[in-house]
This record gives sequence, C-alpha cells and structure tokens, in this order.
Amino acid sequence: MVDDIPGQTGPRAHLGVEPGRDLLIARPDAFARGLNGDDIKRRLARGEWRSIRRGVYARTAMVAGLSPEELHRLRIEAALPELGARYVVSHRSAACVHGLALLRPPGRAVQVTDPGVRSGRRRAQLQAFCAALDQDEITVVDGCPVTTIARTVVDLARSCGFEQAVVAADHALRAGLVDRAALQEAAGRAHGRRGSRTAQQVVAFADPRAESVGESRSRVLLAREGLPPPELQAPIRAGAGVVVARTDFCWRAARVVGEFDGAEKFGRRLRPGQGAGDAVFREKLREDRIRALGFSVVRWTWAELDDPAALAGKIARALDRGRMLAR
Repeated sequence: MVDDIPGQTGPRAHLGVEPGRDLLIARPDAFARGLNGDDIKRRLARGEWRSIRRGVYARTAMVAGLSPEELHRLRIEAALPELGARYVVSHRSAACVHGLALLRPPGRAVQVTDPGVRSGRRRAQLQAFCAALDQDEITVVDGCPVTTIARTVVDLARSCGFEQAVVAADHALRAGLVDRAALQEAAGRAHGRRGSRTAQQVVAFADPRAESVGESRSRVLLAREGLPPPELQAPIRAGAGVVVARTDFCWRAARVVGEFDGAEKFGRRLRPGQGAGDAVFREKLREDRIRALGFSVVRWTWAELDDPAALAGKIARALDRGRMLAR
C-alpha cells in the first residue's frame, strides 16, 4: 500500500502552493490505492493526515503553515464535488475566496447560497442560504462559482452585521477590488430584504483610507460611541509644510492624533534587515515629532477595542483636554 496517494486536483493558486501538487485526499481515492478505513484512522491518529472535511484529508506537513483562511479555502475546494451546480459559494466563504478581510476565522462550515430553495439549512460542515442571485452577481474564481465582491459585502452586512461588513468593504475599496458605485448597486438590489438597511449603511460608511481590520473596527467604535468623526490618514506638517507623519486618525481642531497599534502596523514599517525593536524605536521618534508640533497622541490596541466604553472615554478625555488648551 503506497502512501503517495494522488489527491483531488483543483484550483489553489491562491494558496501559494506549487501548481500540480495535490493537497486533498478523498476517501474513495485512498480506497482505490489499497488503503482501508483503519489505515486512514491510523494516519489521522498519528497526525500524518488531517481531516479537511468529512471524507477528505490532507497530509499534515503540507497544510501545517496555512492560515485559517487558507484552510477554509481548502474546505471549500473539498466541498465543491458534493455541491450541485446551482450552489454558489457566498458570505464568509466567498470573502475567503476573494481574500477579503474578516473579523474572525471563518470556521469549518462552508457557506453557500442556493437560489433554488425556499429556506436555508445548516449541517455541521455546510450552511446553505436561500436567496435570489442574478447571473451578474456570480463570478468564477479559480474554477469556484462565488458571489461577486459587491454581493459578498452586502450578504455579510445582511447576515453578519455592520462591523464585519465594514471591515470587508473598507478592505475591498482600499485594494481596488470594487468601487463604491458597485457596492451601491448591490445594496440597492437588496432593497426590501432583511438587513438591507444595514447594507446601505455599510456602503455609505465604508472608507478606503482604513488600512487594517483594526482601523476599520476603530472607525465603527468611534461612530457608535458618538465621538466626532476624525480625519483619516491625516498628514501632520511642520511649519515649512513638510509632512513629518501620517496618522491613522486626527481631530485637528483639538490637536489630537489617534493611533491604532496593531502588529501589522509595525510590520509594514519594518525596513530591510530591521527587527521589531527597530520599528518600535522609529515609532517613538515619530511620535516625538508629532508631539513637538503641539499634538497629543492617543494610542490603543486590539484588547482595548473589546471594551468600547473605556476606549471611548479615553479618547473623549484627550479631546476635551485638547479643546481646552486650544482656547
């Protein structure tokens, strides 16, 4: 019994895996090569194989470095042979296929839309939504039928809520994957359906200047807590007009700058050959330059986003101090 069992071939260029290398091993393929159920159980128990979906496996070494989103795309690929032609990958699963940012990993259940039924249904590894789909709301990505980016954002707004949809919409606009007109059209088509008002609010609120999931979440928090809308990606200039820094958020009248400190920010600011300590030191120098121009700086982290009232109070106090000093 050989262990180099060829798996299902399929589209996975988006996974960064060498073309032609098989990742998925379907149970019938394993049986066809001489393995039995006990052999599969032993490989799973020893950690040699990993279950991707019921009856579909992958060699652990080949998927060990994949992100949760990449693993979910493998689960989508594993599910495709089971799905009928009318199913279209949608919602969080479609966001994974398109590479849109998500608030949290999408999990094991593949989400699809079936326009041919009257009610949705959910099983352990598949969630099927019931909704009408126009042909121009469906596209094909690496052989996978999937809702368009605009329709995906609207579906996220209607099913997952405002914050998740804003994260995806900000990312899509920033990356140039969709324009606002397409989002507006998609939201308009959803008029009268449950959650359509949320979709319209998301499209109006989305902003391509938000550079990360954390910044998108921060924007939602600021709006929900009733804080004044900030200027995004605001340049801070010295007397000669030279830009000394570009800040995540700025309340210029109060002379307050807001900075979301996610790990990705410092990663973006690393120069070749530098480590995280170098980026932190450069950030300190940058903040000193901002403060020297009369701005106060408020910083917050992922953990603080989970306590909206406390973070809103922290920012509000900084704005109050800034207004008093500006008088």
